[in-house]
Amino acid sequence: MRIARSIRAVSMCRLAAAAVLVLVPAYRAGAQGDTELLSNATVVQMVAGKLSKDLIVGKINAARPGFDLSSDGIISLVGFKVDQSIIKLMLQVADNARRSGSAPQALIGLDEVLTNEIVVRMLTGKVPKQLVLAKIQMSKSAFDVTSSGLVSLTTSKVPEDVIKAMVLPPAAPLVKAPIPVKTPAKTPPPPKKPPEFGAR
Repeated sequence: MRIARSIRAVSMCRLAAAAVLVLVPAYRAGAQGDTELLSNATVVQMVAGKLSKDLIVGKINAARPGFDLSSDGIISLVGFKVDQSIIKLMLQVADNARRSGSAPQALIGLDEVLTNEIVVRMLTGKVPKQLVLAKIQMSKSAFDVTSSGLVSLTTSKVPEDVIKAMVLPPAAPLVKAPIPVKTPAKTPPPPKKPPEFGAR
């Protein structure tokens, strides 16, 4: 009986050790998934694999951005039928990483200097207008907004609101006005009683 019990105890220990060996790699894989470097190709792979938009959005928010967000990169994403809201999120996440100084070297395209020709090429490549506007707002530019340049943009069928975004300087960030603090009104001191007649 003692021998049987000891054999069972040894086998149980072996099973527990095997379970730990199986779970540790799985845990490591899960932990590494949070710091995975996402590229355009991995986003396209998730879209082609018919993952739900919520899953893709969650993955983009959790992982590090290694996207190509140049004009050509965005045109390519649109060509692979990546939803415009997902591409816009990719731009926002990448811009936040750049501003915080945590952008990986694999992240490219945010330092691209936009020109009239690049804007026309994005629109010709069927990039949605809202994405073109988002790209203009977060990029440096060297637009030709002379009268001949504006005529050329209109001839190329660039929407008017896109042309306006190209002409106007970037909007200054909104600064919240301080909330005025109400100080309680001081109550006036009670009036002094006139001295009574005959008082010394």
